[in-house]
Amino acid sequence: MQSQTSYESYLDSMKNYQTTQARIEYQKPFAEKFELIYDKAKEEQIGLSDAKSFLETLSPSEVKTLQKYSGLADSINIDSLSAEGAYNLLLHDNEQYDFNNDGVAEVGIGKLRLAVPTNMPADVRDAYISAMNSLSDKEKLMSMTLTFDSAYLLSKINNEPYTPTNMDYSFLKNRVESMLNPTGGAFTSEETKATIQTFWDAFSSAYRGDTTENETRSDAVSQFLKDLRTKGAAGYLADLNKEKIDKLVEEYKDKLLEAMGNSPEALQEIAKLVEDYKKQLLDEMQEKSEKEKINAGEKTPMVSKNSIVAMFLKMQEEQKTQPLQELLSKTEE
Repeated sequence: MQSQTSYESYLDSMKNYQTTQARIEYQKPFAEKFELIYDKAKEEQIGLSDAKSFLETLSPSEVKTLQKYSGLADSINIDSLSAEGAYNLLLHDNEQYDFNNDGVAEVGIGKLRLAVPTNMPADVRDAYISAMNSLSDKEKLMSMTLTFDSAYLLSKINNEPYTPTNMDYSFLKNRVESMLNPTGGAFTSEETKATIQTFWDAFSSAYRGDTTENETRSDAVSQFLKDLRTKGAAGYLADLNKEKIDKLVEEYKDKLLEAMGNSPEALQEIAKLVEDYKKQLLDEMQEKSEKEKINAGEKTPMVSKNSIVAMFLKMQEEQKTQPLQELLSKTEE
């Protein structure tokens, strides 16, 4: 569940977000009646825990207003709503939120992508909003593709809990780069490229955060993605495992030299121990690989590649403070 502080920070930023004109025109016929319900809920200090109970006190006409104002196709069945779905019905678009942090905002029974993701650092979010406000409605919709979180899709495909991607400066920069300079058979139309470039120019002008560390990380990510495209998922993993084994073997050899010395007899014994250790690691890696193939079943190449991307980005964060520990733990898994 998102904290109250996170929500308040999000609301503070969203005060500046300009809703598309098309959305304003759609809601206009229902806006006056909605505001009466909104004011009533606010006066009674309705929150997540009692939103459903509040909805049950409304007349059928008022519930219909909430349905129309929110743009829901089907009538609202209050019993079927979650706490989040009920509460978001009582809020303006810019106040709706992914309270349970599952990747979508429930509004009634609808599940929506918010115009501004909740998993953005505040400085990135403010610059993002500023940039989006400078665009036309059509350009806004095109630019929103930048914030699609593939982790959400993967969580559904793999039936796993959703772990939100941190949509920081590096994330946006890499997404922009991938759309302006698509590779590996991807395609971006010239119209979309022009829009994304316009967005990025506006975002860069508004962003006040530090980009130094992020740019370094971005270079590493760019090289990783290049290697992944060149070698393929299986090839990249094979090379990655080889690097891990080589490092562990070198560390093991250094420890043996320190303990046994470098006499001819010791060096001969060390060579044998190192070879046995390397063989053990290779056998363990092969065994783990076979188990993963059995457990993976019919997973698609796309899932495998995205899983590797997620793993690499996680490693990039952990390497800042504990590079060796991270290496060892990954190998031991």
